[in-house]
Amino acid sequence: MKKTFFQTLYGMAGENPDLVFIKGDTAYIPDFQKQYPGQYLDVGIAEQNMIGVAAGMALEGKLPVTYSIVNFATMRCLEQIRDDIAYHNLNVKIVSCGQGLDYGTLGATHHATEDLAIMRAMPNMTVFCPCDPIETAAVMEAAMGLKSPCFIRNGHGGEKNLHKGPVRRLEVGKALPLVEGSDIVLCATGSIAGDAYKAAEELRGKGYDAGLYSFPTVKPVDRAFLFERMDTARLIVSVEEHSIIGGLGSAIAEVMAEAGPHKALFKRVGIRDTFTDEIGSREYLKHYYGIDAEGIAAAVLEALRQDKKDTE
Repeated sequence: MKKTFFQTLYGMAGENPDLVFIKGDTAYIPDFQKQYPGQYLDVGIAEQNMIGVAAGMALEGKLPVTYSIVNFATMRCLEQIRDDIAYHNLNVKIVSCGQGLDYGTLGATHHATEDLAIMRAMPNMTVFCPCDPIETAAVMEAAMGLKSPCFIRNGHGGEKNLHKGPVRRLEVGKALPLVEGSDIVLCATGSIAGDAYKAAEELRGKGYDAGLYSFPTVKPVDRAFLFERMDTARLIVSVEEHSIIGGLGSAIAEVMAEAGPHKALFKRVGIRDTFTDEIGSREYLKHYYGIDAEGIAAAVLEALRQDKKDTE
């Protein structure tokens, strides 16, 4: 995703001289700096200043794109994002590197498990979380088409494409199908969708009609999709590499709770209410916290067993 982001940004900078890339002492992109020196700024390890500079540039008609590791791109400068950008509804794109447990060996300070919740709660903010490089390019195009603040939560790199072809036009707030299925509906955001894909395959191998749908937009969430599926599916499951509190799972739960009686049950799969203070690779940590393919499939089967028990 990171490579796709920079490739897309490079092309956009050539088309729009008002686009300014502002980074906080992360990412080495000499080609961009050389080709567009007037559209490139490294503020150093000073994220609060990065947001302040971006706000000033936006007020002067520029299109700032800020960039850093996810926790430093959002939480370290949260007051500035709230008061300087969101409050004034400025056209600033806040882009982060690292989803969830991407920086596994660096510990809880670098694990992104609260950022979606925090940015979802920010008025005027659109929140994107692409699942693969194809979605990353589509999200960039969609975000740049908005004249308001956006948060884009990109992966660190190495993610495989889950879409079979390009997403030619991503509609903000709409889910995208990865595997069609109507009885068990897996709703995933971010690169954890790769694990959800494997879980859906496992469930289908066991005879369940399991589908997987990517939610590249966490705010606004696809209400129309959920209204349709909550009356036809047996089980809707949110899957995210994030706390179960405040992210995609909460967004879906809010829609379903306010919709009144419906057929579908709902299950959240994500990090429980804890700091992820275990250290290890992303693959190890996903398994440890029960959000890898094995954990997702197990959570679905347990929810189905519980439903069967409750109806007997």
